[in-house]
Amino acid sequence: MKKHLRELKDDFFIIKEGLKLVKIYLGKNYFSLNLIVKILRAVSPYITIYCTGLIITALAEKRELKEILLYVLIATLSGLIIDIIIRTVNRKALIMLNSCWEKHSALLSRKALELDFAKAESSSVQELRGKIEENANNGNGLTWVAECVAEMIACLISVAVAIVMISGMVVSRADGALTGFMAFVNSPLLAVCLVILTFVGIAVSVKYHGQSEKKQFNIFNRVVKFNPVLEYYNQKYLNENESGKDVRIFDEKGLIEEEIREKIYKPTEKMRNDVFKVWSGMGQISTVITNLLGGAVYVFVGLKALAGAFGAGKVVEYYGAITKLISACTDIAGNAGYLRANNGQLKQELEYLSLKSDMVSGDRTVDGIDPDSCVFEFHNVSFAYPETEPLVLRDFSMKICSGERLAVVGMNGSGKSTMIKLLCRLYDPTEGKITLNGIDIREFNYSEYLKLFAIVFQDFKLLAFPVGENIACSESYDEEKVWKCLQMAGIKERVEQFPKKLDTAIYKLYEKDGIDLSGGEEQKIAIARALYKDAPFVILDEPTAALDPIAESEIYSGFNDIIGNKTAVFISHRLSSCRFCTRIAVFHKGSVVEEGTHEELLLIPDGKYRELWNAQAQYYKENDIRLSAV
Repeated sequence: MKKHLRELKDDFFIIKEGLKLVKIYLGKNYFSLNLIVKILRAVSPYITIYCTGLIITALAEKRELKEILLYVLIATLSGLIIDIIIRTVNRKALIMLNSCWEKHSALLSRKALELDFAKAESSSVQELRGKIEENANNGNGLTWVAECVAEMIACLISVAVAIVMISGMVVSRADGALTGFMAFVNSPLLAVCLVILTFVGIAVSVKYHGQSEKKQFNIFNRVVKFNPVLEYYNQKYLNENESGKDVRIFDEKGLIEEEIREKIYKPTEKMRNDVFKVWSGMGQISTVITNLLGGAVYVFVGLKALAGAFGAGKVVEYYGAITKLISACTDIAGNAGYLRANNGQLKQELEYLSLKSDMVSGDRTVDGIDPDSCVFEFHNVSFAYPETEPLVLRDFSMKICSGERLAVVGMNGSGKSTMIKLLCRLYDPTEGKITLNGIDIREFNYSEYLKLFAIVFQDFKLLAFPVGENIACSESYDEEKVWKCLQMAGIKERVEQFPKKLDTAIYKLYEKDGIDLSGGEEQKIAIARALYKDAPFVILDEPTAALDPIAESEIYSGFNDIIGNKTAVFISHRLSSCRFCTRIAVFHKGSVVEEGTHEELLLIPDGKYRELWNAQAQYYKENDIRLSAV
């Protein structure tokens, strides 16, 4: 019993918190508008039923035509007014609903950015967000809370109205003495029996209807997980030009269709059959009971009318009211089942939005830090990515000093990019610490600390926004400075040829006259963005990995010329790109195994740098880069 009460308490809490989120996603008035619509829809049939009873009674008693026409006018006008209100309010609610998905997605994204990078990138958080978005795309979660709670309130009002309307039926008695069976019909006993039968029938109907709807709801939720796969194949993979080339060349169409048929269509077909079995079995019990109750009510009001307790108009009124009562009670059960089943999804949403950042942010500022005399130092740092076991860096120690040109080289997976992520506090070390001028970097305010760095990552992204906004990362920017950065990055002349210059959108995703850039042009835009930030430490983390070695070397050399006195870190697994650097750190299996200049490292017998250099030298042309395999 205590467990059941605790579960109910948890359900109410989740529903209450869900309604708070509805105000955020759908607008503070959406629930109220939706509730008004549902209440009017629940109450309007009673007006029709009542007026119909009055009209029939007036006709049966042969009253004046103007009285009958008055009832008709009241029924017509009330129906018209209510219908107009419902349509108007419902249209407003639908407009608010249409913006729900964008607001929902934006809120989830904002939450992800509030979390530290390590937590936001973790597989468990990514999986949780994926489930939330999957449910949202199928109209579950928050929309169900708003719909079901409003529907239940409307049904409760419907029940109250029905009880008021049928209360006269229970106490109505025919005048005069009746004998035999008709005396029993006219007695309160039959009415009491009908009331008991009705509530028992409603209780049984509610039980089976609620169980049926909950089971169907849960089965449909299992179907939902297949939708992203279908969307990927049908809307993304098969419809994209780049994927379309592979599909045609390798004749992948048959494979994809077979995968979809075996792994999606067959399982979902079975689930839909399960839904039909639940509906046709347990779900029909409620329908049978409802119809039997309707028949019993019809018999009762018919007998009461025959006994003279009330006229034909009341027969219509009482029967209609009881039918609506049964329907409303059944709907309450169905919506309660929906809500409890939906709470599992809503709980995921609340869990995600309640996540807290684990990263420690101090209160030190960088205002007093002289960029010309900075020393970053890694002190016996070890690191493993969250939810993984292998260490990427092991007992790693190294210094980075202001003004130097540091090249970090090594094979893929040696820990080069991980070192940069730790330096920028995208992650914190598993063991050890990193200091800036002897101060643990965790003592600095995180936002303040990031002002020190401008980075071009190997998987950098540009926005499908105008060029100027991409460079400045803002709608407002210093146009002269943007042009200067574009010139330094070697792409000013190309941008000057764009239709709208700096206002030209990158890509055609949102703008028809957008520009699709080559890989090299994208990299230069990313470099210009890093220059615009004007941070004292500039890092290139293999942003040119997709280019050939000679093209990469040219970009790195050009970048070295334009950054002036800033501190620069160049990361690459191609050694030729970084020969100009004052110091080269060679990474291997998560540690620095060698340090020195290019010439010094080549002199180390059996050295790792020497080994890598000799392995790569065959790819460089003598006329482009003067190399010699030692």
